Amino acid sequence: MQQLSAFLMSNILTLSLATAATTLMSASSATAGTLSLDFTKLEGLAGGNPAQTGVYRAALSNLGFDISSIAITDSNSAKGGEGGRFSGFDLDAIKISNVLVSNAADIKNLPGLAVFDFTSSGTVFTAGTQRSPVTPAALFGTTNGSINNSVATLQNFDGNSTTDSNAFGFVSLGDGGKVVFNLKNSISTTTPLYLYIGEVGDNGEVASGKITVSDKPLQVPEPTHLAALSLLGIYFAASCRKKTKAA
Repeated sequence: MQQLSAFLMSNILTLSLATAATTLMSASSATAGTLSLDFTKLEGLAGGNPAQTGVYRAALSNLGFDISSIAITDSNSAKGGEGGRFSGFDLDAIKISNVLVSNAADIKNLPGLAVFDFTSSGTVFTAGTQRSPVTPAALFGTTNGSINNSVATLQNFDGNSTTDSNAFGFVSLGDGGKVVFNLKNSISTTTPLYLYIGEVGDNGEVASGKITVSDKPLQVPEPTHLAALSLLGIYFAASCRKKTKAA
């Protein structure tokens, strides 16, 4: 009976740890303030050569919470991009500024807040699918499942709106793809604040896609955390067995 009790206790403890971890993650997600944004298209176009980037602006003031992350999701309507590795929403650049502009030509010199981390640590990419013609090459502007910012240059509105060898300065999300920007620090929305998004090709992808802001960063489960929970469970199980033998 003592051995059975120890066995049951060790399993209960392990299960409780996993349940507690899941509950904490769920609670964190449930309390996040998330809001979809409405965009206004700026006059004119921006970009590299050829310059066919449509620039869209959303007001971020007085949202009722500080912003910690921004998510852009392709609408999965099979309308964005040109197919193949250029499928889905084609993002030229993203910028947050306290300054209001109404013409796309002003976007390059617009002062922005230094809140973006365009490395894989701060930019979480979930690749969408390619439409026909599907190619073995990765979605444009990505490498090994992450955004390659040396190609995408998401800090600059410099996308070359083409699918030939001159393509540069943007990332294609793929149909149904998603990118989340976990900001370096939370931004207060109590002052004038604007989000600017560049859409290569200017074909209405911003209007049909889903772009949201949240007061929580995207939580990515790390294997080390899961391993720590498992080790803790093993420790409790071993402790129970030792106590049983001693008795």
